Amino acid sequence: MTYPPILSRRSFCQLAALGGTAALLARSPAALAYASHQPELELVAESPRHLWNSIVVLPDGRKFSGMPRWKGFEETPSVVRIQSDGSLQPFPGKGWNSWTPGADRREHFICVNALNCFDGKTLWAVDQGIVPGEQAAPAGAQKLVQLDADTGRILRNLSFGTDIMPPGALFNDLRIRDEWMYVTDSGLGAIIVIDLRTGKALRRLAGSPTTKQVRPKLGRGNRPMLIDGKPAQTQADPIELSPDGQWLYYQPASGPLYRVPTAALRDTSLSEQALEARIEYVYDTPTLGGTAMDDRGNLILGEADVPRIRILTPDGSLRFLLEDDRLWGVDAMYITRDRYLYMPISQVPNLPWLQGPGGDQHLVKLPFQIYRVKLPDYIGAPLHA
Repeated sequence: MTYPPILSRRSFCQLAALGGTAALLARSPAALAYASHQPELELVAESPRHLWNSIVVLPDGRKFSGMPRWKGFEETPSVVRIQSDGSLQPFPGKGWNSWTPGADRREHFICVNALNCFDGKTLWAVDQGIVPGEQAAPAGAQKLVQLDADTGRILRNLSFGTDIMPPGALFNDLRIRDEWMYVTDSGLGAIIVIDLRTGKALRRLAGSPTTKQVRPKLGRGNRPMLIDGKPAQTQADPIELSPDGQWLYYQPASGPLYRVPTAALRDTSLSEQALEARIEYVYDTPTLGGTAMDDRGNLILGEADVPRIRILTPDGSLRFLLEDDRLWGVDAMYITRDRYLYMPISQVPNLPWLQGPGGDQHLVKLPFQIYRVKLPDYIGAPLHA
């Protein structure tokens, strides 16, 4: 396919203004006036010292969160159940939450980057298998773990060889539909497609520029995120499925957003070149911390360079939802059946090791929090039903 040029943020806003949405794209007086009517944040849970970046809410109201082992947060229970009294209980226990350096990594959580639920009764944990300072995970350490949410029993523990996950590849997040799993590789850039009935996997779009970071990840103040003075690299990262399961949406962390038919991803008769031709450019999104898609096809965007949530509708319009200083570092969001949007605040744009030379090293505020808002049915115009 022929890709459109990557727009600068300035050009993006100018083009959006021509479409009549300038007030939604900047901190203009109109945008701020609109913000006065935004939904009110409701505090759901707090973590006194462990960073979290994902939230799952089961139909019966039980809540679970994933806690990655990142620099400065090496001590972590990895996965917790958020109790009704607000306390955090390591889950599932039985050694999975208590890895120590030198211990085997195959049956311990090492670095849980995402946690999700698709059937209302089991959890999927995305374990990158690495600790801070490592570039690649040892064999078997990087895994996709399915757990029974009632008992904590491990139902599946999936890991793959170097043909699917070469050295440097990193599972990032996943989505499931009809016994097919789709996983982003944010280390090297690819989409992993797994047939859950057979366990067989495909590595797709590994050579596509759509899975690669081509512009800087931006954080606070529109400044590039830096690690040891070098630009932070996150390849294919956010991932969502359309409500009918026909399209997979994905992007490098810094954008832009693309989509590809899921049937094409699964079709082993399609060459990579032929698959590339099926990709569609969707939107010039900014750097995102997390996403979610509702059952109406609205894509919720958690931005990284401002504490803001916007909604990209199926017709391509961008709607402002809310902006609040408590939302610096919104990560993997979760939408419940009654349309509450849960937002874990990982504070990634505040982390000292991403500030670069001269950056403020004291931006992280404890405790880490999770908020929720009720998704409206109308923002300037009806959200699609």
